[in-house]
Amino acid sequence: EVFGNWTSNYIYYITSTITVPEGDTLTIEAGTKIKFLDYFSFMVDGTLIADGTSENHITFTSGFPIPDDGDWASLVLNSGGNVLRYVDYSYANDGINGVNASGSVFDHCSISNLSLEARGIYLTNSSDMTFTNNDITVLGDELIYCSEAANSTFSGNVLTGSGRGIYANNAAGSTITNNEINTSGSDGFEMDYCHNCLFDSNTVMGRPSIGIEARYSDSLTVTNNN
Repeated sequence: EVFGNWTSNYIYYITSTITVPEGDTLTIEAGTKIKFLDYFSFMVDGTLIADGTSENHITFTSGFPIPDDGDWASLVLNSGGNVLRYVDYSYANDGINGVNASGSVFDHCSISNLSLEARGIYLTNSSDMTFTNNDITVLGDELIYCSEAANSTFSGNVLTGSGRGIYANNAAGSTITNNEINTSGSDGFEMDYCHNCLFDSNTVMGRPSIGIEARYSDSLTVTNNN
């Protein structure tokens, strides 16, 4: 179990699956590097505050001398209120995933060099989320997936791959703006039951089957999208 504060004075080598316990918080200082030495997971049942800066990113990556896709397992968020800002995430088997992560923030995160079937961010039962200015390149079937995602913000993300760009069901009251999605998958955006949602100034490239799909949605605003 881990909690407390990790500082940038050290490189943290992960030698087993570790857990932030329920009720505890792990705060990771800007500029800190976390390196996994085998196929281990980073489980968060409490709260993770990984608040990097534009000058000092936080890194989750392989600790092998020659890193390869899938060297470690994944970061798993099983509770809400997490902050991941300026986090670089690479060489895992899967992207950031979990359940009940409501109220979490993903801002200026970079996700790349994962295994062939890896998803980018995959969260279930998570509302009031913030996904802003993230750069995600993955080859799995979901770039950002968030179910039960009411009152969430998806803005300024650059998503590249072959899966769905953004999937968020039951996302009433959400704002989806200024995203750039390049995918050959089924949808650029698939957001059913998105009542009172705003889609503005988004760009979808790569010829997915559908650009914006928002079925069963009342009072939907769709403007200035390409």
